[in-house]
Amino acid sequence: MQVNGISSAASANQLSANSPAKVTSTALDSNQFMQILMAQLTHQNPLEPMDSNQMMSQFSQLNSLQELRDIHTAMDKVSVSNQTTYLSGLIGKTVKVNRPDGKTLEGVVDGVLADKDNPQLRIGTETVDLVDVLEIKGV
Repeated sequence: MQVNGISSAASANQLSANSPAKVTSTALDSNQFMQILMAQLTHQNPLEPMDSNQMMSQFSQLNSLQELRDIHTAMDKVSVSNQTTYLSGLIGKTVKVNRPDGKTLEGVVDGVLADKDNPQLRIGTETVDLVDVLEIKGV
């Protein structure tokens, strides 16, 4: 069964006015996929129902999508754990860091901030991004 897009500009404007502004993605998430599938099942012609092979294929795709999302979530948790272990290993080591003003800072790592997107090291009173580390020296 074919799902048609919005055919009138007035309908499109009404939809965009009611929905919050956000970055659009071309990938479907599992909720959108399920909504499309349910719309297809609800609006199908009773005299020409959807082919059972097509339906099973779509359910398999949905299941695969969910499994991939679960794997992605598990990999994120492993990544955060590895990052935290690595950062804790830097405590007590001397590092040389490139500062935003172009100067370098060298000091002993006193603590770490294990933010998933932006891990940081605390050197004395300053906090620096892990990506700015130029050199790591042992104890």
